[in-house]
Amino acid sequence: MAVRKVAVTLPEELYELVERARAVEHRSRSEVIQEALRTHFGEAVYTPTEDERRRLIEALEAVDEHPGALREWTDVRSELWPTA
Repeated sequence: MAVRKVAVTLPEELYELVERARAVEHRSRSEVIQEALRTHFGEAVYTPTEDERRRLIEALEAVDEHPGALREWTDVRSELWPTA
């Protein structure tokens, strides 16, 4: 699949939302924004369960309270899936 780079200007509040999601979900800015665009234009994307939503909100709140507690995705993944 061909890719193209684009520069996007975001209001501060949208930028912060992207950054928070990126940090908690261990994804790139591009991935977060691509998913938002797919959702906007109606392409099917993963929808988290209510439990996943609750846990994500808790994680976002924890990041706000303790930003230094962020962990590398490789560390988290090795705990969740030790054989991966």
